Amino acid sequence: MGIAAGIGHFFQSIIEMVQGLLAAVVNFFQLIVNSIIGVFQAFVHFVEGTLGFAIHNFFILGTVAAAVFGYMLYTQRQGTTPVSRTIKGKSS
Repeated sequence: MGIAAGIGHFFQSIIEMVQGLLAAVVNFFQLIVNSIIGVFQAFVHFVEGTLGFAIHNFFILGTVAAAVFGYMLYTQRQGTTPVSRTIKGKSS
């Protein structure tokens, strides 16, 4: 039984080695796929954060621009801006 058991263990170890190599190949491809998915998810989160920041700043800057534009219209109607005084001085 010693020789037969040795041959059996030899073939069993060869089968385990092939299984280990196949598992390594599968894990390698799984790592590549997970890496690609992770990079894509990180890119999506980056774009989401950047767009959220830009949209919030757009509304804040739009509000400031509207206030400045409103102030400019108000001062022009009142005739208190240097530009409107110059125009009034030339037309008189």
